Amino acid sequence: MAKLTINNSLLAQEYFEDASLIGIQCPLEPHRMVWQINNRCQYNFEYQPASDINLTKKGSSFSYPVFMCQELRFAMQHIIYTNQQRGEYLLPELRHFDFIWMLKTDRPIFNLVSLLVEELKTIEKVQVAIQVDAEKIIRKKHLVL
Repeated sequence: MAKLTINNSLLAQEYFEDASLIGIQCPLEPHRMVWQINNRCQYNFEYQPASDINLTKKGSSFSYPVFMCQELRFAMQHIIYTNQQRGEYLLPELRHFDFIWMLKTDRPIFNLVSLLVEELKTIEKVQVAIQVDAEKIIRKKHLVL
């Protein structure tokens, strides 16, 4: 009988193929940050408890909340990951960001990421918002839902 295995690195590579990322540094609680984004940027992010990312580090369990929004007219999916929970990071290589915003689409988005970065900078308490190169992420599999 043939044994099937999942190639996690290939899966992560395909997951990021059509993705753009924004790193956000903001001391707000996740639900408050998402509320600010929904109001300022006119999105409808919703908390997705079934998509929370659960990791065990140093003998403790950590749950990283995930928020999602679908833009049907552009066939685009938006995902906001909470990167920090009780001092532990989902992506330690991006520890200077509290949130990671992923935009996934198979269509060209031209300057949407730049426009979102500029809009995020106008939100009170946002200290940094910049585009992040997905190649710099070592633990991509942590973001695969």
